[in-house]
Order: sequence, then structure tokens, then C-alpha cells
Amino acid sequence: MTNDWPFADPENCATFTTPQVMRQGMPVLLVTHDEEDGYWQFLHGEVTEEDQPMIVALKTIISQDPTLKELADLPIGWQATRTHKAAPWHRTPKPPDDQP
Repeated sequence: MTNDWPFADPENCATFTTPQVMRQGMPVLLVTHDEEDGYWQFLHGEVTEEDQPMIVALKTIISQDPTLKELADLPIGWQATRTHKAAPWHRTPKPPDDQP
């Protein structure tokens, strides 16, 4: 682990994302730090049933988009959204999964 690693989770922590983010270069616009299990999700926005989840190391997703380091202190049970890659993050408690 590098000395400047900002996350409490290790660099090899498994995270969820989509092929659109990893292979097509879509920006991460929604990040969740799930309350149930502490998992991180790095998504391109509204996820549909057609989106297939991918598991990647936290270091991999951060290497692809270093602006995600800004969310290292996102509490468990919270989410962050932005409108485009250069926009500021907006943090809110994550709504329950059964709510829109």
C-alpha cells in the first residue's frame, strides 16, 4: 500500500463497476458506499438491468479516475453524485434499496 493511499480500505479491496466505465470510458457519476456490506460501487449513473456488474480492485478504478480519491471519506451508507466528470460531488445518505 502506498503512503498517499487515502482510503481506509486496502488498494486490493473488491469494488463494483460496469463495463461501460472500465472498457468504454464512461465517467463515474454515482458512487455508493453500501451500508449492508461496506462495498463500494462506482457507476456511470442510472444502472439498468442490461448493465452487467464488474468486480475490480479499488486501486484499478482510482487509477482510471483519480478524482474518485475525493470520496475516500464517504461514510458507509452514503452516496455521491455528480453531473459530469469535472463537476463537484454532491453527498447524501443513500436511500433504502426499495425506494426510487
